[in-house]
Amino acid sequence: METSSVSIGARRPPGIVRQIRREEQRRGVRSATRIRASGSKAEEYVVSDRTKRLLEGCCKIGPSETEGKPQAGGAGGGTTLEALKRVDGVWRSIRNMPEGDAAGPAPVFVTESSVRLDTNRCDYDVAVCGGTLGILVATALQARGQRVVVIERGPLRGRDQEWNISRPELESLVPLGVLTQAQCDEVITKEFNPIRCGFYDGESAAPSGDASAIEPAIVTKDILNTGVKPSLLLDAIRGNFEAKGGVVLEKTAISGISVRPDGAELDTSPLDGGDGPGAITARLVVDCMGFASPIVRQARWGQKPDGVCLVVGACARGFDESANESADLIYTTTDITAIDQSKGQYFWEAFPAGSGPEDRTTYMFTYIDAHPSRPSLADLLDDYWDLMPKYQGLDSIDDVELLRVLFGYFPTYRDSPLPARWDRITQIGDASGMQSPLSFGGLAALLRHLPRLTDAMEDALLSDLLDRGCLAAMNQYQPALSASWLFQKCMSVSPGTSPPDGFINKLMRINFGVMSSLGDEVMRPFLQDVVKFGSLGKTLVTMTTREPMFVPQILIQAGPGPIVDWFRHFIALGAYDLAAGIAESSITAPVCRALMGTAPSRELIEKARNGEAAGSEADFAWDFAVLDKRQKFMLRRKVEAWKWGSGRDYDDQHA
Repeated sequence: METSSVSIGARRPPGIVRQIRREEQRRGVRSATRIRASGSKAEEYVVSDRTKRLLEGCCKIGPSETEGKPQAGGAGGGTTLEALKRVDGVWRSIRNMPEGDAAGPAPVFVTESSVRLDTNRCDYDVAVCGGTLGILVATALQARGQRVVVIERGPLRGRDQEWNISRPELESLVPLGVLTQAQCDEVITKEFNPIRCGFYDGESAAPSGDASAIEPAIVTKDILNTGVKPSLLLDAIRGNFEAKGGVVLEKTAISGISVRPDGAELDTSPLDGGDGPGAITARLVVDCMGFASPIVRQARWGQKPDGVCLVVGACARGFDESANESADLIYTTTDITAIDQSKGQYFWEAFPAGSGPEDRTTYMFTYIDAHPSRPSLADLLDDYWDLMPKYQGLDSIDDVELLRVLFGYFPTYRDSPLPARWDRITQIGDASGMQSPLSFGGLAALLRHLPRLTDAMEDALLSDLLDRGCLAAMNQYQPALSASWLFQKCMSVSPGTSPPDGFINKLMRINFGVMSSLGDEVMRPFLQDVVKFGSLGKTLVTMTTREPMFVPQILIQAGPGPIVDWFRHFIALGAYDLAAGIAESSITAPVCRALMGTAPSRELIEKARNGEAAGSEADFAWDFAVLDKRQKFMLRRKVEAWKWGSGRDYDDQHA
């Protein structure tokens, strides 16, 4: 992640002055640390002394630091005051960034050359850049016989914070050879039920941790109810990866990538005694460096994110053990709130932590855009210190011991997944934009798509179809993902607009109430970021029938442009669902399989070499005369896009 230097001083902008005065009136006088950020636009950055005190007083990063090990990087990886300043500095630069031609020439990280590599064979089949989530796809490919290297700028280790997912999502790694079943059980630190969704309803809802406080509260089970410790998970996966012959290069910087006709050359160098060997060659480069990837930065230069989720939170000790067995998936305790010069709706997530029976993690987040008026993470932390105790039934933030303070921003773009811009380079995880613009759940999205991505990458490698056209087919348009944009739009407040304070909460109560009444086949996929045509259609029809007078308010809040755009994706979602159903039907499936051919595998290649398979080594897997090798590859990807883009893969995984 980029950093921004800071220095003490400076005059307060009027907006900050007003904010400080409002806060002083509301909370009592509060001193603050004032910082001026260096750059073309000097802007004061205010960190309250309370935030400074709490960050300095908590167990900054956790056990890994006390053992003398540096914390893993990435979103939410730092918990110190300096980390807060650094992350807020980057977030400020995004809000103020020039767009389009005004941004100037893009930084060059990827270059293309017609000169072939000075080698007969690439060092590796696949180079995975970024190991935190990249190690998952690296291990899956290594298990299939590919030669894979993982390059990580820092130490390849997970953070001490926990990830919460569903057990079936974690266990999907077993058939891919990424984890064993025993390892799945070992990395789980906590399982909890029930799971609540609840939304504030004015005076009728007291903001407390009582399950009866907010009506109607939606209660379910076994969704995102499994706490996984990243450090244990990544250690286990790394061990499996290296045992299968995979190579990990830690503390290794990548300064550039040169794409050639026969491979890609990565310029690497060691950091702090790291492993960088210099130039590395690979047939395929997989970018898993997150949304701050230099490859993504070059591809999206001059483009602001269309949506951002700001998140702050903490893992704290001192909660009532008897009441620390349930979780909140999405919850509100306030209506639309003024945040500095902006407005937004605060949402909550909470779940028990596996580090102790009195430990609990709480996140507060809001959906916004990248307008310059949007608040800093420091602003959100000040509200978090006030609101979290009320949300969890505490008197003060000082009633609990802070173990870790977490904060980050998660940008997303409407043109996602990011299409391939160069030959031999593809994106996965947050770098691809595959995650939902609602949950921003990069891990959950990767676990869901990992079987598809692994199949597609192996197919491309063994077929030698590594040009940008074929790689773009692996991350095709998904209407279910694009349709989620309207939901985010309705859960945010655009600059200059003033919807009724209770609008978002009312929308959420109606929407979730309808889905709950329609049953688990509608509710459960949505809670796991899967949007399906039939379920969405039923929800919309039922909402319109039950609350016809509220529909015009939704149209006004969203605006005609987003509504028209969403309707286009909704129609595409129906078309994808129909196409996937036809491709899977008992009548047409044999024809579809014949047209697609059999994707090559190492086993089939060996059979062809040994004379055990019909056809030559060059064409054994593409024996249907109508389509050539490339066309069959593209058709296989299209059929996959129909299935995953319509949510039909969810039915297979949860049958």
